[in-house]
Amino acid sequence: MSDDYMDIDTMGEQTDNQYLLALAIAKRVRKLRSGAPPLVDVDDPRKKPFQIAMEEIARKKILYTLDNDSN
Repeated sequence: MSDDYMDIDTMGEQTDNQYLLALAIAKRVRKLRSGAPPLVDVDDPRKKPFQIAMEEIARKKILYTLDNDSN
C-alpha cells in the first residue's frame, strides 16, 4: 500500500461532508471498473478499485465539491 493511502475513517475526519466523500469514492470506483485509467501508479496488480480511488482522492488527483446550484 502506498504512503499516501488513508483509511476511510481518517479521510472522513478531514472532510466537511462525509456523505459527499463516499459518493465521490463510489463514482470513481464505478469509472475504474468501467475501464478508466488510474491517476496514480498502481504498483500492485491486486489493488482493488476502491483502494485506487481512495489513493487518488488522498493525493488530490480527484477533487469533489457540492454543487450549490439549487434550480
